[in-house]
Amino acid sequence: MSKPSDTTTQKLTKDNTGAELSDSSKEKEVVISEFILGTGDEIEITVYRHDDLNRRIRVPPEGKNTLPLIGEIQTKGVSVYQINEKIKEELSNYLVNPEVSVEVTSFKGQKIFVLGEVHRPGVYQIDPPTTVLEAISNAGGFNLDGKSSSVLLIRGGPEKPEVKTLDLKKTLEKGKVSQNILLQTGDVVYVPRTFIAQVDRFFQHFENIIRPIVWSEQGIILAPRVEDVFQGESAADKGSSNVPIVIQK
Repeated sequence: MSKPSDTTTQKLTKDNTGAELSDSSKEKEVVISEFILGTGDEIEITVYRHDDLNRRIRVPPEGKNTLPLIGEIQTKGVSVYQINEKIKEELSNYLVNPEVSVEVTSFKGQKIFVLGEVHRPGVYQIDPPTTVLEAISNAGGFNLDGKSSSVLLIRGGPEKPEVKTLDLKKTLEKGKVSQNILLQTGDVVYVPRTFIAQVDRFFQHFENIIRPIVWSEQGIILAPRVEDVFQGESAADKGSSNVPIVIQK
């Protein structure tokens, strides 16, 4: 727990969000990786013109499901895209150019986001206990631009998100485990391009990071605006609302 004196609160408005960022502070465009499925997640499989092959399945703890014609396939720890490709590959033994659609209908597992300067940014299933460094490792680790000394942990939902700065460099080099905290479902781990010494600069694009994330009863999902974060579009360009943000140092 941080002391009250270490915590500041600021509201995001058009005045303090900033319409433009310098080239060095704009987030580069990245592609958000596919959802990685976990225990309890539900998917709907549709094979066009073959209704008898359609299925709605739940990922079991053992991680495998049985499908008609195909048999067992791996569903846990793989992406929707991988499942889609696997089904098409197997059905090609029986059908000509099978058209397959795989959609996530429900998220039951514990999901977190790892965004920013990592090799595979996206949403990930976690099995508690999972630390910040373990989550970053699952996302491929820091890329060359990622700053391990000022990793942000965003927690608390969209109404009053808390942002804590973590110096994971101390954890990696000095074994300071207090910075490598355990994650909770819905957490967002954000690896910045440069050291965040100026909180105001971070506020300039914080809303663009937090707004594309939708918290729901099923878990957390990506809204269509998520790619705006990485294309340099500002909150002022799209309008912003007053959202109280708690920064914990």
